[in-house]
Amino acid sequence: MSIKRALLGRPLATAEELGQRVPKLLALPIFASDTISSTAYATEEILLALVLAGTAAVAFSFWVALAVVVLLALVAVSYQQTVRAYPNGGGSYVVASENLGAVPGMVAASALMVDYVMTVAVSVSSGTAAILAAFPSLAGNVATHPDRNRVLISVGIVVFMALVNLRGIKETGRLFAVPTYLFVLLCGGLVVVGIARILAGDLRPLSAFAARETSAQGVALGWIILRAFSGGCSAMTGTEAIANAVPVFKQPESRNASVTLGIMAAILGFLLLGITGLAQWLHVTPQEGTTVLGQLGLAVYEKGFLFYALQIATMAILVMAANTSFGGFPRLAAVLAQDGLMPRQFMNRGERLVFSNGIIVLAAAAIAVLVIFRAKTHSLIPLYAVGVFTSFTLSQAGMVNHWFRLRGSGWKHRALMNGVGAVLTAVVTLVILVTKFVHGAYLVVIAVGILMAGFQYVRTHYARVASLLEPKSMDEERQVAVRTRSKPRTTVVLFVSQINRLVANALAFGRGLSPDEFRAVTIASDPAKVEALREKWKELGIEVPLVVVDSPYRELTRPAVEYVRSLGPGPDHVVTVIIPEFVVEHWWDNVLHNQSALRLKVALRAIPWVVIVSMPYQIGQG
Repeated sequence: MSIKRALLGRPLATAEELGQRVPKLLALPIFASDTISSTAYATEEILLALVLAGTAAVAFSFWVALAVVVLLALVAVSYQQTVRAYPNGGGSYVVASENLGAVPGMVAASALMVDYVMTVAVSVSSGTAAILAAFPSLAGNVATHPDRNRVLISVGIVVFMALVNLRGIKETGRLFAVPTYLFVLLCGGLVVVGIARILAGDLRPLSAFAARETSAQGVALGWIILRAFSGGCSAMTGTEAIANAVPVFKQPESRNASVTLGIMAAILGFLLLGITGLAQWLHVTPQEGTTVLGQLGLAVYEKGFLFYALQIATMAILVMAANTSFGGFPRLAAVLAQDGLMPRQFMNRGERLVFSNGIIVLAAAAIAVLVIFRAKTHSLIPLYAVGVFTSFTLSQAGMVNHWFRLRGSGWKHRALMNGVGAVLTAVVTLVILVTKFVHGAYLVVIAVGILMAGFQYVRTHYARVASLLEPKSMDEERQVAVRTRSKPRTTVVLFVSQINRLVANALAFGRGLSPDEFRAVTIASDPAKVEALREKWKELGIEVPLVVVDSPYRELTRPAVEYVRSLGPGPDHVVTVIIPEFVVEHWWDNVLHNQSALRLKVALRAIPWVVIVSMPYQIGQG
């Protein structure tokens, strides 16, 4: 408990929940770190696609970035409307479920959950790659164990981020605020200083650039530009997170969430256009061993303090981009649990008023992905962004239907805007899926299908349980009322293997229940021990009859369960089984005992109308 308190802090009372809500200043680094961090690689993704058609095709990069920013504006405005219309959170899932139906809602939720897991894996693996590039000695012996240290560092980062998030939403924001705003300041400064130096004539295109004619024409060139557009759209991952987390904002929640979304979109749009414009003007293209942002930093800041600060801030923001998922996944899981699509444990808040189970499950899933793919970013990228654009499309389409249903003031232009956004995000989803399908995107499709099947199973299970527990007719309701007034026949069974203080306490407790019948039962796996028990029982004059159940194969659980079944438990005959057990002083002492009481309790739970009473005896406490 002391370790837990040191790691997570003191428990927070429910009454302190309002004090844990975050202002816009802290919400931005919590829920927008993924989106903001994408400026470190979005321009590079655009250029990587365009250079396939020759370096002269790089001239399209700014226009592609502008198209991404236009789409970003449409999606951001759409989500601003979503957070006002659905202030309880849930984002794409809630919008799709309410306006398109249960199945589209489950598709949106499962796609988004897969993307949250992939966001953690991709962000952490890319951050680890940046760390190893800066400190090669941390890679260890790459000849004998090429991936071991990379995987261990990645897993360590995920565990660290999970612990930070388990401490509470407010503490997470405080910890991650400085690196996030430092990256925004240095990256924004890069754009401003770069433009100022260009206007002053102090910054010229890189001399190493040699233009190569565009080799693709017509349809091929259009497809390449479309691929560049879909690559640049990776900058939009994480946009959904704020819509999922509206309730954690300070009051007024919807307004603050909407403003934060607008600030995030403005920062991302400015940085993406600025970095892409600089890269195009300076003739920067992707190079092995460095990044486009690194080349721009070197050209604008030159090799000084600001350049190294930008590199460190980039490394930090890439790692912290995973935090967006830690903010969004648990809240989405809680909404799904509330609707009966996920286990209800996901609705439980931990001691620090966060959805601890969601955080732990997300961390475990991300660690599994990192271990399976050996924390290699290039292996994870094909699985990235498919899910989020699927949820974007369903959310936009859902909002179109929302406006058509309500038909309030200005509904036509809102529906048109969301309709255009739905078409564009659907095109991006299709392009990403087609271009990345054979490289791993098919795994996302499989994962979405498995999650949807899981949602359906959970919903069916809860519905079946509720149906079985609820009276189906007036006659059944009368029977329930009669049973509350009647007293069934009761039999108490006490399992014993020897006579000691624990059994004496259990015998006294059993008599206190005043049953219609009380039996002590021993399982005869050792004839000598059974005979000694009989003699001792008779010698002490214990009035409770001792029943011996033969066990020729030296089993305990099966003969005990068969004996209890033979008593015929039912609505008019309740069998209460007392199982004495002792509690050891130290947890590690449990390995010295066979845990037969635990196995017996688990087996007896399958028998209806059997009440199981555990009779614990604390060792060392008398």
